Amino acid sequence: MPKKSEIKTPRPRRKKASPKSGFKRNSLVFCAFVMLICCFLVRFVQNFAKWMKDLFLAYANLQHSQQNNNFEWQNIILSGESLRNVELPVFSNPSYIVAWWDVMLSRYIWYLAKKQWYDRIFKQWNYNPLNEFENCKSDNCMLFLNLESLFCEPDNDIPKWWFDFRSNPKNIETLLRYRQDKPLLLSLTNNHFSNWGYQWLTITKNLLKEHNIGYVWAGMTQEESRNIFSWENNGIKFCIWAYSYDGKSAKIRGWMVFWNWINEDEIKSDLQKMKDMNCDVKIISLHRWTEYIFSPNNWQKILAHNLIDSWADLILWGHSHVPWEFEMYSGKYIFYSLWNFLFDQSWWKRERWGWYSYFYDSDLERNNVPTYISMLIWLKFERNMMRWIDIKLDQIEFSSTTDGLFSVVWKETRNNLLEKINLTNQNF
Repeated sequence: MPKKSEIKTPRPRRKKASPKSGFKRNSLVFCAFVMLICCFLVRFVQNFAKWMKDLFLAYANLQHSQQNNNFEWQNIILSGESLRNVELPVFSNPSYIVAWWDVMLSRYIWYLAKKQWYDRIFKQWNYNPLNEFENCKSDNCMLFLNLESLFCEPDNDIPKWWFDFRSNPKNIETLLRYRQDKPLLLSLTNNHFSNWGYQWLTITKNLLKEHNIGYVWAGMTQEESRNIFSWENNGIKFCIWAYSYDGKSAKIRGWMVFWNWINEDEIKSDLQKMKDMNCDVKIISLHRWTEYIFSPNNWQKILAHNLIDSWADLILWGHSHVPWEFEMYSGKYIFYSLWNFLFDQSWWKRERWGWYSYFYDSDLERNNVPTYISMLIWLKFERNMMRWIDIKLDQIEFSSTTDGLFSVVWKETRNNLLEKINLTNQNF
């Protein structure tokens, strides 16, 4: 009998893989590969279908625009990385707003008008600064200003006579000649609207209605002062409202008058109303704060930012009579001051600048407070295919006023002003 150590234990045999199991494994790999290819194909088809849809919509809109002139074809740009990056066309015939600020047709302006008549402003040098905006046509452009002098009789034609702004109704001709055939909106919500009280508000209101001039203003009742102005143009609805300081109402010569005061909560409430009115562009006009200095304070910046955060699309600020910087916050413009447009403060050119902000006037070769120079801004509004409203500052124009007559501001003086409001590197 053999020894235990000599007994051979048979080795376990490795089972050979059958051809069927190898085929099954290869089939799984093949299926996974096919599924991956299918996923890529499905994704490609989805992107291609979306691209074709956008292309078809753009072509259909182009055909429609050729019939109705509603919008202009923009080139379709395809990104090399993705077919999804398609630049869609935007509506042509954009809407424009040309905005400026303080207009005062009383005091020295009316004193000279009585001697040379009310059309003198655009006659002597035949210069109307609005004509610098070549594309501002009557069917796409609205003008917006702040009128500091109510129309009334008796008027105030005494040069430099304190702060009593009362303009003769004949001076409406100045506004009509300036606007030509374009819609005009006046803000009357400022610290001078109540200089002569209830009956002069009525005269002003009736005169503006007679000449088809819009207004946002104080009123004879609280309800009247709370009506929001709206303007629809080229498929865009603009809503505008104005606010001033010094409380909410006053009793003037026995009559109550009301206005909208600068209160953050009330303005936010009005912005909500504008939103409920389906306003595409919500514009807030504010009239307050320090005069004759170039920079806004922190309170103004915080308020303006909070209003932008509460759906405001554009903020126009006035009352300083001199230029201030402006900024873009969250993609929205804030103009902290649009200064004077037509005022009788040209005598600042002959006074010392004192503690006020000043700049160097190259034409006059001395420092001056620029109350005699006006700035007009030209804002362009377009709605694209994605229903967004694009707002662009398209143009800035300066003009000078001497004794109420407009004239050109020359290049070096203009550049000095742009430097003061931090716009030297902009293409204006």
